[in-house]
Parts: sequence; structure tokens; C-alpha cells
Amino acid sequence: MNTSLERLRFLIVGFYAWITTAFFGGVFLDIVYANLLQDSPGTFSNATMFSIVSDVLLCIGVVIIFAAIGAITLSWKSAVVRNLFLASLVIFSFEFLVPVFFSLFFKSTQELPICPWIRLIPSGMASIFANIGLYKYYRQYD
Repeated sequence: MNTSLERLRFLIVGFYAWITTAFFGGVFLDIVYANLLQDSPGTFSNATMFSIVSDVLLCIGVVIIFAAIGAITLSWKSAVVRNLFLASLVIFSFEFLVPVFFSLFFKSTQELPICPWIRLIPSGMASIFANIGLYKYYRQYD
């Protein structure tokens, strides 16, 4: 097999695992800083700052979806790795769908004590599955 093609595959699969982990860290930091900055005045209004952070996280989410499609396509030969990446992508999609679902039933989701967990669990599980898939992908070439 062409070594430059294999390097590209390793790069894209590794990038997918890395970007899901970075997204999980970004969501975690967003939750921590949102709780810290609720009452403190700053140079930006709180609504503006939270809007900027959510826009950045949405952009990273779009990158994750494209990276997932690339990683799934490039690891298609290995059923275990492909299924781990598919599970990671499906779980990651809950990051965007679950808050919409909860907003239909609750007027203010910010008052729910489980609200941070609703955001952390899907991104954390997606990161775990992506990293396990990366590990399995690299192990098949040892």
C-alpha cells in the first residue's frame, strides 16, 4: 500500500479523535466559565460572550461531522473501527438534538440541575468511542 495514503488515513482518523476530545474540553470549559461568569461584569455582556462561545462550538461541531465522515470512510475495511466511529458520530449528534428535545418540555432548561450533564455526556461518550476507534485502528497496523 502507498505510504503517503496510509499517512493521510492515520492523520484523518487521528484528527477525528483529537477534535472530538477538544470539543469535549470546550463544552466542559463553557459550562465551568458560564457558572463563574453569571454574576460578574466584564468587557462584553454575558449574552455576547456566551453567543461567541456557542458559535465557536457549533463551528467545531461541523468540523467534527466532516472529520467523522472522513474517518468512517477511510476505516471502512475494519468493521470494529468503522462501528466505533459510527457510534461516536451518532452519539455526538445527540449533543445537538437533546437540548432541543428538552426545550420542548421545559420552559427554561437552564434551571434544570441536569443541564450540564445533558451537554457533557454525549460529547464525552463520543470522544471515548472515537479514541477507542483510534486505538483499534492503530493496533491493526502493529
